[in-house]
Amino acid sequence: MSYQFKEVSSKEQLDKVFAFRYEILEEREETRILLKDCEKGREIDKYDAYAVHFAAFDEADEIVAYVRLIHHSPIGYPTTNNMNYDSDNWHFDPELLGEFSRIFVSPRLRSIPTLMPLFDTLKIVICDKMDELKISYTLGALEKSFFRLLHMLDFPYHRIGDFQSYLGHRYPSILYTDELKMANLELCKDSTT
Repeated sequence: MSYQFKEVSSKEQLDKVFAFRYEILEEREETRILLKDCEKGREIDKYDAYAVHFAAFDEADEIVAYVRLIHHSPIGYPTTNNMNYDSDNWHFDPELLGEFSRIFVSPRLRSIPTLMPLFDTLKIVICDKMDELKISYTLGALEKSFFRLLHMLDFPYHRIGDFQSYLGHRYPSILYTDELKMANLELCKDSTT
């Protein structure tokens, strides 16, 4: 079965997104803290008002993977609000900035052979969306193993700060839209012109 990411557009799909996020965050002790102020079974936060949601669905129309792109946020971003980074060397134009967060995959799809084609479909939709929103770079708070995995999947993130305590331990990171496109020319070809 091949799964494809698409932008979430309906209230019914968003309800499934929030339920899926709750389920994934509940898996690990270090992320359960994000659920403390949530309605049981639904994880929603203040950044959702400034986010575009992407999900992949199975044949039963259940979510198997999810990511959100926060953009043009007047309240900041999870990374800038919760992590320390080298602000002497990293300056961000708020009009060109976004953040990918809540990058979640169902446990049944967490293998490289399954992730590669799944994340290729994500690149296609996010390259177009980042162009549409005029986003030049996106932040991320990435665990060490996930940082390595994303590089294997041709998401060329850069660390912009030390490994630090935040929902476990993570690197503040940045992904340049142009570098993502260059690493994935075939998938993002329509976006590179």
